[in-house]
Amino acid sequence: MTQDYGPGAPVNVPREMNGLAIASFVLAIVGFCSPLGILALILGYVAKGQIKSRNNSGNGLATAAIVLGWITLLALAAFVVALVLGGWDTWMDRWDEYKRDNY
Repeated sequence: MTQDYGPGAPVNVPREMNGLAIASFVLAIVGFCSPLGILALILGYVAKGQIKSRNNSGNGLATAAIVLGWITLLALAAFVVALVLGGWDTWMDRWDEYKRDNY
């Protein structure tokens, strides 16, 4: 005597983790406040697109990489502005010294 169990219970298979989301998060951590953070920002956006189209997991990692990437981009922009302003100040000091010595 055999017993019929029907079609069976649905199996919940875990979603695959997106490798690009992992890579972007690692780059965001390693490259915090360095040019690697910009690469993490780009890879984070690409990973978000892949996660949406492929139904992968890793959305939180990609979002964290994007946030850290934007923080890095803002920090680098502030550094460049400070460098330019500091360089401009030095240039003007030397120009004033040149005019004082030669005129």
